[in-house]
Amino acid sequence: MRSLSRAQRREFVGRGFLPVGRVAALDHLQVLKGVAAHLAGLDGNPPALDEDHLMRADRGDVRVALHLCHRSPVFRLNATGDHIAGMVSDLLGEPAAVLTSLLFCKPPAVGLPLRLHQDLPYYPYLGDQQLITCWTALDDADSDNGAVEYIPGSHLTRLPHRTTGEQQALDIPDGAIDTSRATTVPVKAGEAVLHHGLTAHRSGANHSNRPRMGLATLYVPASVTITADQFPYPLLTPRSTS
Repeated sequence: MRSLSRAQRREFVGRGFLPVGRVAALDHLQVLKGVAAHLAGLDGNPPALDEDHLMRADRGDVRVALHLCHRSPVFRLNATGDHIAGMVSDLLGEPAAVLTSLLFCKPPAVGLPLRLHQDLPYYPYLGDQQLITCWTALDDADSDNGAVEYIPGSHLTRLPHRTTGEQQALDIPDGAIDTSRATTVPVKAGEAVLHHGLTAHRSGANHSNRPRMGLATLYVPASVTITADQFPYPLLTPRSTS
């Protein structure tokens, strides 16, 4: 089980996010990308996921695929490996469980930006310290193709959000937070960043000729109680990979 150093834990507590380097081998990434293409219909075939598990752009291309770890054995095994859960458990101070995982797609040249938001408002039944996201790059991500930008220290405050669009996306209204300290975190395919459920973050449009696909796996304390009325899938227990 992978754990964090004291310095890494301090960095996460102070900034609200922590790059943790490689968490997936390149051959494993190719498997994940192939399964993702099948599930979301990115391979030219109809998606294997139901439409209520897909969020589309106005053009019709898939922007987000929901709950992959609950709909795919491959993504379930990826989410429940203790190499990531061990680091998250260090930060939570107790064993972690998997809430869900989401695929974020930015196709070359037309991939859309994602507005500034915190993850926790999407899960209002969780407490302020009960959500950590592991964002894993399935493709190299940089400022040209939509790497994630974080606002250091924003995890100390639950910010106001508004609901926009037909798909009920949440974002932080302009002026609600100072964005001058936004930090772009470029990552190579297979590398990951852990961020607090209240860390404000966003990503730009994909202006490059390269795809940018990312996988967000959300972890909560294993002791938390979530009912079927609050979330449609049960928590997943991490397994030992040692």
